[in-house]
Amino acid sequence: MANLGIREFDAKRMFFSSLWLSYHGKKITSIDDFKELDSTKKYVIKPDQLFWKRGKLWLIWVNLSLEEVKKWFLEKNLKEIQIKETSWILDTFLVEEFIPHKQEYYVAIKQEREYDEIFFSNFGGIDVEENWGKVQSIKVWILKNLEKKDLEKEFHIDDEKILKVIFDLFSFYRWQDFTYLEVNPFCFDERNGNLVLLDMVAKIDDTAFFLHPESWKDLEFPNSFGFNENASEKYIKELDQKTGASLKLKFLNTNGKIWTLLSGGWGSLVMTDTLGYLWFANEIANYWELSGDPDRFYTREYTRVLFEQMLSSPNPKYLIIAGAIANFTQIDKTFTGIIDVLQEKSEEIKKKWIQILVRRWGLNDTIWLKLLSDACIKLWIPCKVADSNVYMTDILKEIKI
Repeated sequence: MANLGIREFDAKRMFFSSLWLSYHGKKITSIDDFKELDSTKKYVIKPDQLFWKRGKLWLIWVNLSLEEVKKWFLEKNLKEIQIKETSWILDTFLVEEFIPHKQEYYVAIKQEREYDEIFFSNFGGIDVEENWGKVQSIKVWILKNLEKKDLEKEFHIDDEKILKVIFDLFSFYRWQDFTYLEVNPFCFDERNGNLVLLDMVAKIDDTAFFLHPESWKDLEFPNSFGFNENASEKYIKELDQKTGASLKLKFLNTNGKIWTLLSGGWGSLVMTDTLGYLWFANEIANYWELSGDPDRFYTREYTRVLFEQMLSSPNPKYLIIAGAIANFTQIDKTFTGIIDVLQEKSEEIKKKWIQILVRRWGLNDTIWLKLLSDACIKLWIPCKVADSNVYMTDILKEIKI
């Protein structure tokens, strides 16, 4: 499972749709997108690009006329901003009607391994972190349904409208397979009492795509702040969304000498961490995770993308194929996909004189480690293969740079 952040616009649109209500916010990427807005109303505008604390960064402007909103957009659109040491271009904004209100509330729902935790405070808004001592929380176990009486008891809430908001958000969160949902703050329109979600942060479980073909079909999955995605990374993300397996790829330094094809989330992290500990951090070309029992097709496509990028690199020296114990991933499927690409790219691999280091253990490991070794021998590709008799990170001692 991987958590994917979605735009605030999409999260709010989905939530109100789940209540059979209309959401009137507008996603803005060009000046033409303002055409449908009402010149008699006041508006709020902010970037919608998966970074938070926008209020403290002076990137939320409120109570603006339509002309003022347009002006603000033209001043900020396609401009670079910097947060700490990371810079990014602003290109997507959210415009909503400015709603007069009084008290602001905070609610968040976070997924843990065995339960979901709900956080609530009567003191929401920009300073909620400074007032975290006033935030209460309750746990809802995975197999248990939330009851309104639980909220009343634990949060000491006697306002039916607030209870309904929390209950509806939690129901929506579970129904749509979110892993994180935060509204800070929500309030009620003082003119008519309608619910207003002033700010929303949302992440979904990307392995649940097949469960939501309709409600998720128009979702965008923008990159996190500061991350520029190339065509290969985008393709892997698209593959990841089509399978229950986990396919993750991020290029760190395409001029690096050490390339990795790693299995298992924690195994990938341990190997990458160990490379850094061994003073090879500047030579790590990519972060890679292949887990969740991918079949031959997905492994082959994934491996091909990696090899194409690696072979276009000026000086690749090592390819590390490694992982810990494969609990349910069938190694024969993954290794068959890797061997397919080795055969396809063997001449280019030999020209680059890339050495392959392998350490794997799991279902059918003895047979398939031998087949991989035999394939490399037949193709004249330098390869060193290790099984569970060698510690997972010990193969990294073979690296000489």
